[in-house]
Amino acid sequence: MCAGGKEYFALKVKGDSMWPDYLEGDIVIVKKTPTCESGDVCAVYVNGYNATLKRVKFFESGELTTIPINSSYPPRTYTLEEIRSLPVSIAGVVVELRQKLK
Repeated sequence: MCAGGKEYFALKVKGDSMWPDYLEGDIVIVKKTPTCESGDVCAVYVNGYNATLKRVKFFESGELTTIPINSSYPPRTYTLEEIRSLPVSIAGVVVELRQKLK
């Protein structure tokens, strides 16, 4: 991971919006990048500093939807205005999941 000039960071999963794939206490390794592809699981900054882990979907209109895996939680769509004003931005793409087995 250290080769190639790419930057990575780790986040500890909190909550159950991404259950059953990502569990409370899991560690995700995130490749730092301001862009991603629609369908990627990403760390997304909302309000400039609150990070949420969600699947991301982009629309031609420029809107962005964050989609939890757990169906108990609704997707959240951000308009272009909200993306600018809150702001909402991609912190990076999840590239690895680390779970404790015991």
